[in-house]
Amino acid sequence: MVYFPDDYPLEVFTLLIPEDQDLPSVMGRHICSASQEWLQAKHATNELMGKVELLFRPYLRWFDRNMEKLFTEGARMLKRDMDAERAGIEFVPYQQLQAAVSGLSSDQSPTLQATMEKDPKESDLQGKIEGSQRSEREHSDSGSCSPCEEERLVSGTPHTDERDGVTHPDREVENIRGSSPRKGTEIKFIGLRLGEGTATVVAHQITVSLQCNRCKVTADLTMTSKHPYTAQCEKCNVRITAAFRPSMLHQYSAVLGYLDLHGAVPVDLVLQDTQLIVGCLNCSKEAPLQTISYGLNKEANCLYCHSKLSMQVETARFQNIQSHSERNRGDKGSLDQRWKRLPRDPAVQPGKALPEHGTCKHYRKSCRWLRFPCCGKAYPCDVCHDEAQDHEMELATRMICGYCAKEQPYSNGKPCIACGNMMTRGSHSSHWEGGQGCRNKAKMCRKDKQKYANTEKTVSRKSQSLQK
Repeated sequence: MVYFPDDYPLEVFTLLIPEDQDLPSVMGRHICSASQEWLQAKHATNELMGKVELLFRPYLRWFDRNMEKLFTEGARMLKRDMDAERAGIEFVPYQQLQAAVSGLSSDQSPTLQATMEKDPKESDLQGKIEGSQRSEREHSDSGSCSPCEEERLVSGTPHTDERDGVTHPDREVENIRGSSPRKGTEIKFIGLRLGEGTATVVAHQITVSLQCNRCKVTADLTMTSKHPYTAQCEKCNVRITAAFRPSMLHQYSAVLGYLDLHGAVPVDLVLQDTQLIVGCLNCSKEAPLQTISYGLNKEANCLYCHSKLSMQVETARFQNIQSHSERNRGDKGSLDQRWKRLPRDPAVQPGKALPEHGTCKHYRKSCRWLRFPCCGKAYPCDVCHDEAQDHEMELATRMICGYCAKEQPYSNGKPCIACGNMMTRGSHSSHWEGGQGCRNKAKMCRKDKQKYANTEKTVSRKSQSLQK
C-alpha cells in the first residue's frame, strides 16, 4: 500500500506491506525499509540539486530492476530467523533496543545527578556512558538502518566489504548487493526448474569444453572454485588459463557462475560430469547431486530428512559480460586500451548459427549437433563422436539447431521449433517418387523426367473451361 502526503512531491510517499499477506513479515519489512531508504536518498539528491521530481515512476523502475535482489535478501533473512528460532536465539531489532536504552537512561537521570554529588569518579564514568549513548542516538537519527544491518549490529557479527575484502564491524553498507561480481563469462541455465523441496544449488565441480582462440581445437577442462587452472593447447601449445567463480542457484536466479578465461572461449557445458551441491528446504542440509542430463528431470532424496529433491535444465548459455570499470570508462581510456583486443564471444550463443551451421565433413546437409546421452556431449554426427570418444555410442536424444543454436528434443524431418528452418534434408527428396515426393515442378530436380512431362501438350479450350 502506498500513501501519498498532501504536499507530494515536496514530501516522500510511504510504502507499507500489510502483515496479513502471503508474504512473510520479515521479507515485507525488508522490502519496505530498502524502498524507504532509496526514496529518502533520491529525495535528498533532488533537494541538493534544487529540483522537484515525481518519484513514483522512478521507484517502480528501481523496484523492477532490484526485485530479485530484494526477495533473495529477504529469503536469506527469513531462513536465518528460522534457524535462529530452532537454536533458541532471538534477534532484537536495533530500534527496539535503542528505545529500551533511552527509556532506561531517562528513568535513571535523577539518580545520576545524586551520584554525581556524592562521588566525582563515578559521575565522570556515568558521563562517559551518557556521551556514548548520545552519540549512538545521533548516529541512528542521521540515517535509518535496514533490518539486516540492525540485526547485524545487535548480534555483533562483523561485515566484510566485498570491494576491498576488509572486515568492518561497524560500517554500514548497502544491503542490496550480489555475492559475486558480474564479470567474465556468465554461465546461465535456460529452462531451470527446481522442485518444491530444493532450496539452493551450488556447483562444486564443472567440466567445460573450451575452444582455442588460435587453432580452434576443442578440449575439455574440469575445474573447481578453489584455484585457477593453466593448460596448453594440444596443437599450437598456446597457454590457456581458466578460473571458475560459482554462484548460488535458486528460484529467482539461474546463474551457475562465472568463468575467467584467457586464450580460449567456451563451447559447451558438460552437465553430466558436473557435480552440484543441493540444499534441502526442509532440513537446511546439503547433499551432492551428479549425473544430470539436459532436458531430463533429475530426482534424489535428502540424506537427512529423505525429502524429494528435483532439478531440470533445458540448456546452458554462455554470455561475455563486460566489467564495471570498462563499462564506465567508455572511450576515455588510453590509446593502448582502445587498441587492446576485445575478448571473443562464446562459440555457441542462442540466436546465432553454430560453427559451419552445424555441418561436418561426414554429413554436409545435416545442420545440427546431436547430444549423446552416453557422455553428455554434443557432436555433429555419430562418426565425429566415435573419433573423439573411446566408449560405445548411444543414440542421441537431443539436438541443437545449426541456424539458431536452440537445443530441443531429437526429431527427424521436422523444422526447428525456434527458427523454423529444416535441419536435415527431410524424409522426401526433390524427385517425383511416384507422387510421394516433391510435386512442385519449380522445385523439382531437373534430372527427373516428371519435371517437364506434359509441358508441350495442347489443351483444348473446352477442357480449360471445364477445369475452371
